[in-house]
Amino acid sequence: MGGILRKKSIFSLIVIFSVLVSNARELGKKNKYIHPTIESDSVFQNAILLQRYVVVDFWAVWCKPCQLFLPEYEEIAKKFYKKVGFYKLDIDKCQATAQEYDVKMIPVIIIFKNGKEAKRYVGLTAKERIMFDLEEIMKMK
Repeated sequence: MGGILRKKSIFSLIVIFSVLVSNARELGKKNKYIHPTIESDSVFQNAILLQRYVVVDFWAVWCKPCQLFLPEYEEIAKKFYKKVGFYKLDIDKCQATAQEYDVKMIPVIIIFKNGKEAKRYVGLTAKERIMFDLEEIMKMK
């Protein structure tokens, strides 16, 4: 009886480990439309100045709503990547930047124009809303 329980426990651990590894790979998977995750405050300052329009997703690995929003963010990036820089900023690794931009809950999406905040979304936001606003911001001189 003890042997059967031990085998079931080992099998359960293997399954759990496999799921965790799979999830970690998905989170770390590169997306050709989104720049690598920003993990330092100085990199952030440079990133928002690299292009006229930049969108930053303030997130954390442990944030379930952030993970739910990722496919939406990828769709937005796919549509606009030729004219807009898309970044993800890990708030756990860039705490000074998160504090500077008064990020109190996540996800937060900020659209920057010429290095200055143009629009902010707190919490899960429909991708259509963000795309509409981004188009409007890009029309303004």
